[in-house]
Amino acid sequence: MMRIGYQGVPGAYSEAATIAFISEQLQLSYDDPQLEIASYDDFPPMVDDLVDNKVDRIVMPIENSTTGLIARTMDLVRYQPIVARYEHYQPVNHVLWGLPGADIHQVTTVYSHPEALTQCKLIFDRYPNMQPMAYIDTAVSAEFIAKEGDPTKAAIASPRAGELYGLQALEPAAYDEAGNMTRFLVFERYEEIDRNNQRDLLMFYIETPHEPGALAKLLQVLDVYRINLLALNARPIPLKPFRYGFFIEADPSNMIGDLDALAKILKALSTHLQVVAHFPRNR
Repeated sequence: MMRIGYQGVPGAYSEAATIAFISEQLQLSYDDPQLEIASYDDFPPMVDDLVDNKVDRIVMPIENSTTGLIARTMDLVRYQPIVARYEHYQPVNHVLWGLPGADIHQVTTVYSHPEALTQCKLIFDRYPNMQPMAYIDTAVSAEFIAKEGDPTKAAIASPRAGELYGLQALEPAAYDEAGNMTRFLVFERYEEIDRNNQRDLLMFYIETPHEPGALAKLLQVLDVYRINLLALNARPIPLKPFRYGFFIEADPSNMIGDLDALAKILKALSTHLQVVAHFPRNR
């Protein structure tokens, strides 16, 4: 049996990404008896359970097309013996949900995940009577206002979440940007990557010596190997104030040389090197 974890409750975008992974990659249905699906209130215990072999896969959002890197999840990946092997791009169509019969002008408080609130700033400009309130999760927010029964409270959540909890759409398009998407990675316990596979995308986390030119040397190596740099994100190193590590995503499909040689050079130039993901491009 395969055990799969995601953060949230039914109706969460993470659940939708999990359903897509099961269908596209495993070619199974969500309710297949071969699967055990576990939902979590937060991400840290989910990562811990993967490391401790209590689940086999976890589905985590790592980037949004509107707001960029989701640092709170990516930071959890650092220093852990896990690796992502699959990516999924989940359309994010935020809806403002209220109680049946509620009027949008009645609403004073809107609950949702902080990331979703950041992606829906314009609706608060249009309706200054509404104040955003950060909550655990988009779908949990929908569940919360359904239980509260207060027409002055609303939630920003997915179309499925509102339908599941019997809510009314007060604004079907609450998002700032059409085409908003969240990128999810599916992590498993670490096994050595196939360094002969130069087709798949590669993501790694690296910390360099605290000296002039350290990052520049690293980037020069990628240039010499003709590796296409797709993204570079700096993150503070724990317990080392104002020191930064870097998440680097790269496409090695046109590289000169091989990944094994590259890994040896990067290791020599770094104080910490970790492969975070190695997966086929999914778009």
